[in-house]
Amino acid sequence: MLHLEVSGSLPLACQRCLEAILFNLDVDTLLELLPEGAEMSQDELEDDTRDFLPVAGKLDVAELVEDEILLVLPVAPRHERCGLPGTADAGERINPFAQLAGLRGKPN
Repeated sequence: MLHLEVSGSLPLACQRCLEAILFNLDVDTLLELLPEGAEMSQDELEDDTRDFLPVAGKLDVAELVEDEILLVLPVAPRHERCGLPGTADAGERINPFAQLAGLRGKPN
């Protein structure tokens, strides 16, 4: 068995406003080490309460920690409330198709 605990804070970029967002990292994983190629029953494979880690030779702990951190990171981090970059001072929005509306219904 391998018990992995990682905690801390990571600055990520918000996908809406591109400002920094602080992500609180909290990983607490218990892995059962198995020799690579070990036979497992179907019930063991379907048991979601257990995590297995096949090991052949030396275990790269740094890579394992990195993988576990990547699994808990959000795919698209964003603030609860934020606007798009540059929208605060953009002023009135201009519709690029406004002039085409005047041509609708006129014969060629």
